[in-house]
This record gives sequence, C-alpha cells and structure tokens, in this order.
Amino acid sequence: MSKWSTIRQWFSSFATQADMPKEERLRLMIEENVWKNNLVMWMLPDSLRDQLPHFVQTWLRCWILCAAVYFIIGGIWCYYTYFCFGDKLFAPGTIPAWKDVWEQIRVSNWAIPMYSLLPAVTEMAAEKGWTRAYPRVENVGLPAYVLYFFLYMVSVEFGVYWMHRGLHWGWAYKYLHYDHHKYNKEHTLSPFAGLAFHPLDGILQAVPYTWTLFYCPMHFLTHELLLFATGVWTINIHDCLHGRTWPIMGGGYHTIHHTTYKQNYGHYFVFMDWMMGTMYTPEQYEADRAAAAAKVTAGKAVAAGGEGKKAQ
Repeated sequence: MSKWSTIRQWFSSFATQADMPKEERLRLMIEENVWKNNLVMWMLPDSLRDQLPHFVQTWLRCWILCAAVYFIIGGIWCYYTYFCFGDKLFAPGTIPAWKDVWEQIRVSNWAIPMYSLLPAVTEMAAEKGWTRAYPRVENVGLPAYVLYFFLYMVSVEFGVYWMHRGLHWGWAYKYLHYDHHKYNKEHTLSPFAGLAFHPLDGILQAVPYTWTLFYCPMHFLTHELLLFATGVWTINIHDCLHGRTWPIMGGGYHTIHHTTYKQNYGHYFVFMDWMMGTMYTPEQYEADRAAAAAKVTAGKAVAAGGEGKKAQ
C-alpha cells in the first residue's frame, strides 16, 4: 500500500458518516437551520412566523443576530475602553466625539439589513446542495475537518485582502469604500465604525466566506460562526488600540490603514500584507512619525537660528 493510500485510509477511518447520502446531509442541514430560526424567531407570534417563508425567517434571524452582536459587543467595548479605562488608554482629545459615534451607528443601521442577506443567500445555496458544505463533523472526520478549516481560512484571508485592496481603486473607492474611510483620524474612529460601510461594500468584503464554500468542504455551522465572528472582529480593530499580538492584524494595524489608506488591507492576520509588501507595523509607523516630528523641530531651530544671525 502506498504512503498516500495509507494517509487517505487514516482520514477515512475518522469519517463515520462519510457514506451518508447527499439527501440525508441536506435534510440535516435544513433541520439545523430551521432550529436556528426558531431559536431566534420565538419573539414573533406562531401565526405570523408560520406564514413567513423559510428564506425570510433566515434573513430576519441573521438581521437580529447581526444587530445584537453590533450593539451588545460595541456597547460593551465602548463602555470599557472609553468610560472605564479611557484616561489610561487614550491621550487627551483622541477619544471620538459622540457625533461621530452616532453617525457610525446611523450608517450601520441602514446597512445591517443588507449585510444579513449574504448569510441568508449562502444558507439557501447550502440547503440546495450547491456548495461543498456539510452538516456534521463526522461526515469528513476530525482530521479532515481541521485540514479543511485551515484551507478555508487561507482562501478567506486571500479573498478578503484582495477584495479590500480592490475597493481602494477608482470608482470602487469613490462610490463604495469612501463611506467607511470618512473616519480617517484616530479621534473619529470607534468600535461602532466596524460596520459603518456602504451595504455593497460590506457584502463584498464578506463574500469570500461564501465563495470559498463552493470549492472547499466546510462544516456549515462553523462557517456561520466565523461569518458572525467577523462582526466582533471588526468592532475590535476600530478601537485604535494596539494590542501587540503579532501576527494578528489588530487595531493598531487597522488604525494605520485608516490614516494612510495604502497599507494593512488584511483580515485576521498580517501574512497577506507581508507577502504583498503592504504591511506597515505600528512600531514603524510611530518611529516614522517621531522622526518626521524631529525633522520639523530641527528645521524650525535652524530657521530661528538664521533669523537670529540676521538680527545681529
């Protein structure tokens, strides 16, 4: 038996439901999605909920959960970073004004219903069997699940990087991404800026999570949890705080992106920016700012000295 045959056999030994018919997999996926809808839509009367199509229920569920993540996580983050520890974490005058925060909330509220269409459409595609998503880890086995998870995230990191970078070009920036880059100073960024996008912009940056499902096997519930985790992540990276957690693309890196426009397009990690030559570390950014300030100070001193000699 060849080495590759042995490896395939080892992977298959963990997949106790590898031979589950496709129809059974899709049935399990639909049942799980109905359960998720019921878990959230209990607040509606049964008579109304029963009249709503499955897709509409899914869309409403995603809308409610997205809004909950945005307001609960964003509110908690702002409370602790601004009110509890603001005097320790921020220099005077660098905490965003409430008018900027309210503007970001307004833009986000307009966009969240549109964002929520992407996971709803993705769920419909998975239920119809158009993707390579599977409902149970046992369908592929734990080793393959881990392998596919890694490949899935590599594809997502690659796709988000280039989608984000593309949104900085020409008409895409002018008509879509500019809505987010209005917040281009440390004192105008807040966690609530995390979802303050033009709706199409926000969808495009998340769509790599969906298109990867069409060629990479992925546990569907894990996919959805990752998609909603981006809501938490984007709240985190707009707080302007540098956590020094290399190789994670944290708030320090993303603040630079908002102030320079040309660096740090990545998603969770710095690797794509490092490979493409667009990485700008917060440490280098601060060193460059200090050098520029020192140069200006030296220039003023030279100018003042020249004026003093003329006066003599």
